[in-house]
Parts: sequence; C-alpha cells; structure tokens
Amino acid sequence: MDEVRMWAAAVCLTVLAAALLRMVCPEGNFSRLMRVILGAFVLCALIQPVSALAGADWGKVDSEPVMAQAESYAQQAQERSEEIMGSSLESLIRTELARAEIPVEKISVLVDTGEDESIRIKQIQICLSRKEDIERARALLEESLELETEVYAGEE
Repeated sequence: MDEVRMWAAAVCLTVLAAALLRMVCPEGNFSRLMRVILGAFVLCALIQPVSALAGADWGKVDSEPVMAQAESYAQQAQERSEEIMGSSLESLIRTELARAEIPVEKISVLVDTGEDESIRIKQIQICLSRKEDIERARALLEESLELETEVYAGEE
C-alpha cells in the first residue's frame, strides 16, 4: 500500500511540475512542442509502476537518435534566428535610408553565431545608386542605428 501512496504522490508532483512549466512557457510554435513533451513526461510517471511490474529496463533505452534529432532542431532554430535577424536589420536599414531619400540598390547583412550562442552582426554592406550619398548614408546609420557599415556606390 505504501508503494501506491508513493506512486500517487509522484504523479501529483509530476502533474504540478508540468502545470507550472506550462504557465511559464511562451505561446507559439514552441508551446505545442512543450505540451507534447510534458504529456510524455506525465505519461511516463503514470506508466512507471506498470513497467516495474513487467520487468522493463528503461535504463537501456537508446537515447542517441533522440539527442541527434534535438541537436538538429536546435541547429535549425539557430539558423532561422540568424535569417530573421538579418532580414529585419536589412528592412530597418532600408527604411532609414528611404526616410532620408537615399536610393539603395542592394543591402547585404551577414550574421553569425558566436561561441556563447549569441547572434552577432559580422558585416553590413550597402550599395547606393548615387556616389554623393555615401557619407550621408554612413553618418545616418551610425547616428540613428549605431551601426558601422560598408557603404559604396553601384559603379565601384
């Protein structure tokens, strides 16, 4: 009877922990994944006594494929974050230059992930239509966005 009481307490604590984690998780695509993970966690807590009776050895479960999949998802998320940051920055630069009536031919933003997993701006190149706007564009971006940029005209 003591085992049943311990199992019930473990299930209650598991459900409580899952509920708390659901409350602090952000909404969106990640929320759906978190619900699946928490559901599996609660399900494992419920099944644990049955597996002990059946003699299942969960310690020998191969977690290698799961970890490889998780690392793949993390890499894809990091790459997508870099893309979003680059395109957002490009859009912001384009907007600032349009306000100053500086025509732009091309904007190239290169971002990279550092060793500490933070996304860093490696390089910003801006190709302008007119040579006479180069210094004004560089000064505008350094002043308004605090960004150092490489600005050149189309014929260079």
